[in-house]
Amino acid sequence: MKKSILSMLFAVAAATASAQINGIDNDNRFGVGEDSINCIQQISNCRVNVQNGSFETAYPAWKELFTKYPVARVDTYTNGVKILKALIAKETDEQKKLDYINELMALYDQQIKYIDKLQEITKTRLSAGNTLGKKALDYIRFIPKASLDSAYTMLAQSISMEKGESEYLVTQNWMKLSAQKYKKDPTGHGEQVIQDYLDASVYVVDVLDKYNERIEYYNNRYKELGDPKDSVRADGYGKMIDAARIARSNIDGYFINSGAASCEDLEAIYAPKIEENKNNIAYLNKVISLMSMLKCTEQDAYLTASEYALAIEPTSKAAMGCGYRYFKRGEIDKAMEFFDQAIQLETSVTNKAEMCYKVGAIYMNLKKYSKAREYARQAISLNSKFGDPYLLIAQCYAASPNWSNDNVLNGCTYFAAIDKLNRAKAIDPTVKEQANKLIAQYSNYTPAAEDLFMRGYNKGKSVNIGGWINETTTIR
Repeated sequence: MKKSILSMLFAVAAATASAQINGIDNDNRFGVGEDSINCIQQISNCRVNVQNGSFETAYPAWKELFTKYPVARVDTYTNGVKILKALIAKETDEQKKLDYINELMALYDQQIKYIDKLQEITKTRLSAGNTLGKKALDYIRFIPKASLDSAYTMLAQSISMEKGESEYLVTQNWMKLSAQKYKKDPTGHGEQVIQDYLDASVYVVDVLDKYNERIEYYNNRYKELGDPKDSVRADGYGKMIDAARIARSNIDGYFINSGAASCEDLEAIYAPKIEENKNNIAYLNKVISLMSMLKCTEQDAYLTASEYALAIEPTSKAAMGCGYRYFKRGEIDKAMEFFDQAIQLETSVTNKAEMCYKVGAIYMNLKKYSKAREYARQAISLNSKFGDPYLLIAQCYAASPNWSNDNVLNGCTYFAAIDKLNRAKAIDPTVKEQANKLIAQYSNYTPAAEDLFMRGYNKGKSVNIGGWINETTTIR
């Protein structure tokens, strides 16, 4: 009888052990004995079939790993996303497709649940916020009639956890949904959509700064070590900057098109409150940030808030606002002092480059073209993927084409302008449309081939543009 009871206890213990989840209820990520052999076999089956694109064949092995060995490997989750998305795309039965979609959502939930244990086995940064952001994007993509509130809440939670580490697509979609919520409920979501826009704008700039840092790092490594892989990595981050800049433009567009606030609206909201908040630096900075991002630099609320803020705490945005204040008054030299101070105070490479560009544009409007180019070149040196400064230089050249007594040679200045425009659209997809319009416009003013031939210039020959431009271009 005693022997029978012991046998039963051992059987219960064995059943309990087999019901445990490896790596969670015990320290054995892969299991023990035959269980570990099975785990290794399933890892191999899953990996090989994913590499071969055989996602249906990979699915059973992945499913067993996901269920029984949830922290055996991080690629259980990365491979699982690939497998499930492939099956979702291929499935024609709506119910089966929905089952796969639900599994994908459960995959993200389980990864978040075990994120700390998974982080222990990889050097790659894992985070619950980043995973939640990916879940939200796939929720929007795959769930039929996805709930606006649910999707927005997931994205907002992801953003609050990741902040400047958020993926730009997460930030972009968060702003998109926030704008949609505002259109549905202007009163209830009015203040929130403004705050979301402020935060989204800051976070996407953080991403751009991070990518710029990586480009500089890998370019320097390439110069030092000559490893082609570093050059490829730098190019890869360059493409990511292109995408992030488009996302940033979209964020601006979603907010502006939401109708949440025009410059006039912001003036009406904030102007009456500036005086009572003149010592409230947080409030002043909010007004400055929002109005400067929306280019509301003519409004009194922006200008006054900038003066009060600069007196409390010198910041680049406050100094920029004071510069606009003096510029509006016609005190140009004083304005330029503040603009230079703003550039000096700015710590973000992305923002500093944009400030240099803005000051360059001011100089161009003052017809001080050489000075405008100087600031445009500063912007380019700070951000090699920034197309607007090239547009600015091209416009300066086109506005000041005459350097010779020969009008035919003066027309060659437009070749130099077109060089800058071609460069702009090659590095920055956000300026392509504007660059093409200017190229079409300036091409009307380039010299005729026969006129150039009479002066000894053939197609492909170089010509030096004189005067303040002092730059070589090629005859088309």
